[in-house]
Amino acid sequence: MTIIKKEQGRVGVYNEKGFQVEGSFKPNLTGLNPKELLEASLALCITITLHKMVQRDGMEVKDDEVSVDVQAIKASDSPSRFEKCMEDGDVTLPEYFSDEYKNKLIKSAEKACTIGNSLRKGLSIH
Repeated sequence: MTIIKKEQGRVGVYNEKGFQVEGSFKPNLTGLNPKELLEASLALCITITLHKMVQRDGMEVKDDEVSVDVQAIKASDSPSRFEKCMEDGDVTLPEYFSDEYKNKLIKSAEKACTIGNSLRKGLSIH
């Protein structure tokens, strides 16, 4: 469960352990706005999935050798929504991985990422 609440002029993102990150009403300020949180959610899910797959395969990577860059693109028509996230080349993996292994990891992570699957297939909001 995630809770958003404003206290003492600050927007906070909380979970059961308490305050986790500052929220923002606008992009590129202190705290994350809704678009940035959406991008972060997808990027973190893919990153976690990639690390699990690499570990499963008995490979080792340094913390800074895997990165996922997600940019959500807003639709130009109504209703207000994002119509696209991620493009080829947004996942960085160690240079010493073969291109075949990199492609396998990326395709597998796309299929296994719960956030990506939810966004791709749609979900009910009540």
